[in-house]
Amino acid sequence: MSDRRLQTKLLLQAGRLLLEYNESTEAIRRALTSTAKTLTDEPCHVAITYEGVAVSLGGHGPALESVRELRYNTAVQTRVHEILEQLRRGSLDASAALACLRVVEADTPRHSRWLAALFLGTAASSLAGLLGADTGAAAVSGVASGLGLLVRYQLGRRHFALLALPLTAAFIGAVFGGLAIRFGWTATPELALIVPALMLVPGPHLINGLFDLIDNHLPMSLSRLWLAAGIMFASALGVVLGIELTLPGPFFPEGVTADHLNLVSDVVLAGIVTCGFAMFYNTSWRQLGRVAIGGMAGHGLRFLALEAGCGLEAATFLGGLTVGALSGWMARSIKAPVAVIAFAGAVTMMPGLSFYHALGGALRMARFPEMADAATMAATLAHALQGMLVVSGLALGLILGARVVPALAGEPESPRGPRVSHDRDEAARPVEPETAKQSVMESVPRDSGNA
Repeated sequence: MSDRRLQTKLLLQAGRLLLEYNESTEAIRRALTSTAKTLTDEPCHVAITYEGVAVSLGGHGPALESVRELRYNTAVQTRVHEILEQLRRGSLDASAALACLRVVEADTPRHSRWLAALFLGTAASSLAGLLGADTGAAAVSGVASGLGLLVRYQLGRRHFALLALPLTAAFIGAVFGGLAIRFGWTATPELALIVPALMLVPGPHLINGLFDLIDNHLPMSLSRLWLAAGIMFASALGVVLGIELTLPGPFFPEGVTADHLNLVSDVVLAGIVTCGFAMFYNTSWRQLGRVAIGGMAGHGLRFLALEAGCGLEAATFLGGLTVGALSGWMARSIKAPVAVIAFAGAVTMMPGLSFYHALGGALRMARFPEMADAATMAATLAHALQGMLVVSGLALGLILGARVVPALAGEPESPRGPRVSHDRDEAARPVEPETAKQSVMESVPRDSGNA
């Protein structure tokens, strides 16, 4: 195999793995171009779309590698970055690096699905506790979320349509919550219904979509954001179907939240939630502690800000800023994906109750149009706007925090490394980046966002 062909195959394999396991577009481009500078003096062109990666070296025609779907696996993504770093430092040659990349998915350990379901269920119960749920609602949320994850795994293995997975999991959560309400197992019914759906929020897609937007990768940004919007719509539909089946009355159930938490219990529960999501994303055991610290610090600061009299939006921004900064530092030090780490720590600050009340108001008006008075419409709109403001503050904090750390640390765009020889004997032709993108987009893979 010629040097150029070997280098192209290596870059394509690395790009495919990073894209499939949900790295941001700019991070993929930077990793591939910096690695190419280590391998060859020839210019490297990289085109990344929702469906795959195209690479061209030295003005030759682009080579394409398609991606089946966007998934979550922190350990695989971390290992890919480690292999590329070793190549840039000269610890691996190109042939050895390509061999490592080809087996990285098979060789990277995965947490068992039952263990992931147990952790995610515990995380759901802890998230319900953070939001003020009683014991009944917390227990139902945990069981429904764990069962929903197992069902999603089975549906994914059988290649069901993308949106069938979150719709089914949200439906299971709403049915469990509705039954708990009907049997009187909880005094906080809204949390029994909404928490299992919050566990389905596609945070890494949202965060990477915003990163791509900031970095001016507009097509990839729109693809990720539309994917996230579709998953959230399917989840909301699952909640509505579950409520329609189990609670056909005219009103969404509402109750009073449990006793207020103190700082210690708030931080501990936030750490459990963070670990649960990190486990679902297949974060390695040695990294779980660091990820948990980010979530605990961010939610603890948010708690103190609220106690000091800050508004919910401002307090959530400060919490997101803290999580983003710590995630940026951790991503840089352990080569882990910043979006996954950041969302695992930030999910505890999602305004679930605001969205629940907005969804409840909308469903109430749809069921009984004669009850759609001005007060109901105003309350529904107010809850929706508050939820969007809180999410906007959280997203802004995460992005600022994640981007400030590399900027302050002076992260290099092109790491130095030894160069290897390359073959210049192949015929060259100019490469058109837009043509490469169009070629990759000819086949659209199924995208489940599964771990």
